[in-house]
Amino acid sequence: MTHSTEALRGGDLTLPKEANIFSRKVARSGHISYEGRPYFISKALAGRYIRLVVLDDRLIVDESIPLHKEYLLL
Repeated sequence: MTHSTEALRGGDLTLPKEANIFSRKVARSGHISYEGRPYFISKALAGRYIRLVVLDDRLIVDESIPLHKEYLLL
């Protein structure tokens, strides 16, 4: 199933239920790791947290948040 990323642009974030959201800290080299694979993002974002949206077969990077973490509520 393919989804449009139009809802990810701008300030409004509306995601389908199938989307998974993660956060990663960008390394000094400008890379992040997802499922053991390195992805170059940008050296300009080194040290900053970014949001990763995994949707279908795509990894979407969104740097508009300073930090996003999720915790399991028991």
